[in-house]
Amino acid sequence: MAFVSITNIVVDDKPQPFTSPITMDIYFDVIADIEDEIEWTLLYIGSPKDEAHDQILDQFSMGPLTKGTKQFTLESNPPDWKKIPQDELLGITAFILTCSYRQREFFRVGYYVYNTYTSPENIENDPQEVIIEDIARQIFNNKPRITRFEIDWNNPANSEVQQQPIQTKAYMFQEQQEKQSADATEVYDAPHQIQNVFDS
Repeated sequence: MAFVSITNIVVDDKPQPFTSPITMDIYFDVIADIEDEIEWTLLYIGSPKDEAHDQILDQFSMGPLTKGTKQFTLESNPPDWKKIPQDELLGITAFILTCSYRQREFFRVGYYVYNTYTSPENIENDPQEVIIEDIARQIFNNKPRITRFEIDWNNPANSEVQQQPIQTKAYMFQEQQEKQSADATEVYDAPHQIQNVFDS
């Protein structure tokens, strides 16, 4: 039985300036008291082709935790656009949020993101130099990739082999890039909704 269950994450899907903070309202249940901290990590995929461009946007711990329903707002700085290859800055990419206990990941969710110029002139001409103030970011909150992992909540961290690092390219983009690119315009123009998809 999992001692912590993430029940909902509310992400605003309205287009935002690329340089604006990233916020998520996170809700979770603590099923049983836990004596150590849980660790959250928010990762931005700078390039679906090369994980060397991934950026950790936020990483923090909370705990120990007592039984009950919890909620907090995660607010993170945006990715450093200067560290992203220019030909990868626009189009489809993703955020990944993970949660671990004693260095064992038990929850992971990925959200696809669409970055685009907002002015018709820049959309049509694709400037040679990045005009970051004209780039908007939209998070697709209706298509998260949610994975829950079974871990041993009672054993200390050094009692078993540690998990492998996140393979972001395989997790978010394997066999999906063409489909997501085809859907991008439709999703970007869709009515803005904030949904709870964690019960589905």
